[in-house]
Amino acid sequence: MTTWAHPTTLDEALAALARPGARPAAGCTRLAFELADPSRRPARLVSLRGVPGLAELTLVATAAGRRLEIGAMATHAQVGAHPAVRARYPLLAEVFALVGNVRVRGVATVGGVLAGAVYAWDPPTALLALGARVRVSGPDGAVRVVPLAEFYPAPGQTVLSPGELITVVEVDEPAPGTVGRYTSFRTRSAEDTSALGVAVTVRIVDGVCASVRIAVGSGTPMPVGFRDIDTLLVGRRPDDARVRAVADAYADAVLCVDDLRASAEYRAEMVRVWIRRTLSAAIADAHHPTGPQTPEPQTPGPQTPGPQTPGPQTPEPTGGPTTPATLAGGW
Repeated sequence: MTTWAHPTTLDEALAALARPGARPAAGCTRLAFELADPSRRPARLVSLRGVPGLAELTLVATAAGRRLEIGAMATHAQVGAHPAVRARYPLLAEVFALVGNVRVRGVATVGGVLAGAVYAWDPPTALLALGARVRVSGPDGAVRVVPLAEFYPAPGQTVLSPGELITVVEVDEPAPGTVGRYTSFRTRSAEDTSALGVAVTVRIVDGVCASVRIAVGSGTPMPVGFRDIDTLLVGRRPDDARVRAVADAYADAVLCVDDLRASAEYRAEMVRVWIRRTLSAAIADAHHPTGPQTPEPQTPGPQTPGPQTPGPQTPEPTGGPTTPATLAGGW
């Protein structure tokens, strides 16, 4: 039998979580499956719904500019609809609005999507490309801030210790002129989780790449980015050859997973394809000061193959059940 605790302060919640076997309960979109299975049912759950202040979204002035602080209990729907997020972090708003369906987005939380450490979920990839940080509260008032790039030490694991809880996700406001793009590659229904997600943020100044950050997830054991590969573009004109070189380097470096949505080998080739496409689209957007350009909609369906060129070919996504979604945002 599962017992529940219903704390009304953060200190009470942390004390309850310090007990052996205790786990936090937020939106319960994942816990619902465990609660339905007696062999996986948690012994003790700590509801966070009564803890004040955990669902707030706030813009905070900092010495370097502004920072968005997202409470761990904020839902995907809140993030996707929040005016400040849509205006200043459109990539983030669009990715959270992409998840599942309206019922899921209405209860799934930001803290839960990070703490769950499920590789197939989209938001952690976008947050990684934005350089997000995770604020963690622990016993005796301890607070630490962990870069999201360091939050997953291994697949399916987080740095959270017993008695610790995500309270806030911090995202610095990108520099003016930064453009973001996210591509969700789905091989089944539009409501299914992604087979691969690619997030890009890029800033172009006078035709030269001033900054770029790429993140890959949903088809990898955990969201990943390779800063040494990203820097191949920095300080250079991002022409097609350099974009292809970066995409190829990611495809060679990334480790993908095998599941029912796609094989690891196919996903690795899709990393090559979708990084090239997403990065190229973001760069094109960054060259338009009036704002990002929306790509032509892609309609799934049978495709007529063109003339074949002898030699090794990189497989391109085809029609049928594939549902690509490319989201553009500029700050």
